[in-house]
Amino acid sequence: MKKIKKPDDIGKIENENERQEGYTRIGRETIDTERTHNNYHIVPAPDTRYMEFINNRIKEVGVKRKVKDDAVRMATFVIGAKGDYFKDMPPETEREFFTDCVNFIAKQMGKENIISAVVHKDETSPHIHINVVPITPDNRLCAKYYFDGKMSEWQTKVYEEVGKKWNLERGKEGSDAKHVDPKTYNKVVKQATADARAENEDLKEANATARHYLDKTIEQADQARAERDKLIAERDKEANYSQALKDAKDGKIARGKKELKEQVIALTVENKRLENENAILAKDNGDLFKEYQKEKTNGQKAEVAKKAVFALREHEPEAYARTFFKATSAMQSFIDLFAAPVPLPRNRLREIEREIEEEKRQEQTFTSTRSWSKAD
Repeated sequence: MKKIKKPDDIGKIENENERQEGYTRIGRETIDTERTHNNYHIVPAPDTRYMEFINNRIKEVGVKRKVKDDAVRMATFVIGAKGDYFKDMPPETEREFFTDCVNFIAKQMGKENIISAVVHKDETSPHIHINVVPITPDNRLCAKYYFDGKMSEWQTKVYEEVGKKWNLERGKEGSDAKHVDPKTYNKVVKQATADARAENEDLKEANATARHYLDKTIEQADQARAERDKLIAERDKEANYSQALKDAKDGKIARGKKELKEQVIALTVENKRLENENAILAKDNGDLFKEYQKEKTNGQKAEVAKKAVFALREHEPEAYARTFFKATSAMQSFIDLFAAPVPLPRNRLREIEREIEEEKRQEQTFTSTRSWSKAD
């Protein structure tokens, strides 16, 4: 049920209900104009316009108070059934159902107040539009009298008097559901359809992405499987060659062509490995021999030097002593390897030490003098 106040809105509902010539509205695509001729009235439309009928009815009953601009002038009901309820229903049965709906409204609000009751069969499912002037039994124009706080009671009544007879279920008591006019309903449906399509596109994109990663994973798995099989084959091949080489070394000559070939290959590989090892050993041995020869030569030279030092110590003890005391630290350690100077008289050793000290002092003085000369 919907309450209508403005005359312009009443005119629009009339144009829609009665399918007036030139009628257009948003969502008109829901109307199949080729089936419009199947629409029919339970209560015929008035010869005048709806608004004129309403004004005449107000005058007829003698409504005393002036009708305000915001007064409800018409109540409109839309009654139908969901799904395939009317499918395969005989026309006369369908008309009886809608007649019962009109009789219920007439009982509640007065048959004389019904403006029109028209059944639409040119939309998705058959339904009836019942338009009523809300005039009360005491001749007041007052929609509140019928509806305010009483819609749940209306639902119960319509179920008891109509719904049960036609095996329909009562609407949920206490529901917050509200009537939605066709224009708003079509808008909501279109938006829901658009959202569903957008969601479907997102789902397709997500599926495509998932498929891409799945294909990539399968490809990687195939590559890994191929690598694994390759490694297994190489391992098995090496195992076969290892066994073939062991058998050949043990003197177990294969009889079959395949096994004999494996033994030949294994022996060839083993021979190549041994050749490489021998080459490395030969090089290492050559390097070691060179080092040995070098050390041997150095040893021979050291032995000659040693003999020369001993000869000097024996035949020229004073010269040897001077060399020993005058030698650098490096030479000193070399001389120390052999022996200290031959023991000389104590006075002579001191003289040699003093002579060496004097020579060192003279060398230092000479060096300093040359430095000063270069500076000048």
